[in-house]
Amino acid sequence: MNTRHGPRPALGWKSLLAGCLTLSALSTAQADALLDQGKQIYTQGIEGVPACLACHGAQGEGSTAANFPYLAGQSAAYLQEQLQSLADGGRQNAIMKPIASALSAQQRQAVTAYVVSLPRPWDPVKLSALAQTYPDAKDAGAWLANRGDWSRQVPACTQCHAAGGVGVGEHFPAIAGLSKTYIVEQFKLWRQGQRPNGPGELMGDIAKRLDDAQIDAVATYFAGLPQAAATGAQP
Repeated sequence: MNTRHGPRPALGWKSLLAGCLTLSALSTAQADALLDQGKQIYTQGIEGVPACLACHGAQGEGSTAANFPYLAGQSAAYLQEQLQSLADGGRQNAIMKPIASALSAQQRQAVTAYVVSLPRPWDPVKLSALAQTYPDAKDAGAWLANRGDWSRQVPACTQCHAAGGVGVGEHFPAIAGLSKTYIVEQFKLWRQGQRPNGPGELMGDIAKRLDDAQIDAVATYFAGLPQAAATGAQP
């Protein structure tokens, strides 16, 4: 890779694999050109598309206060799926639709390849280790995240999103550290049919089975995981 992008951080095997799958069919020169194009889109923008970093941060870390999700740490395949869904209206978002629609398929590939090269905004090892603690049944969010609610036929969130909510493979995204408001909003979109339900059509069904208090509790749990992992406190 061209050293203009600086040293690559340790990404963890899932993000690294996603990046390899995106770039594996390309020559070194083509891969460098793709990353250069993606970096330009992300950091400077192009005609009709503002710089992604204006909302999602210079390192793809997002903004909890402004309710913009992090992008770094997600797989290229997942990010491209979301851009396509936003462009074709399958996922509703007034800010992102015109941006996604203005990008060509090749430009989406470029910008997601660049995002995958960015460091995660949290430590997956610490998050996974923290989640090994058996949750207190009185903590509704932790219990639902790690044990589920089988009275409502709802599996544990970690069965798909991994211990600590760090994501699995290409299509189950990381959710730890997303803002509580953002997570709750996504459940509302699934309930209303305004966001694709993902692999196995799972999320729309799960969103309808959970009540508002459960959604609030599990959103609070996942939003607080990175800070809990950093301080060694229980989430």
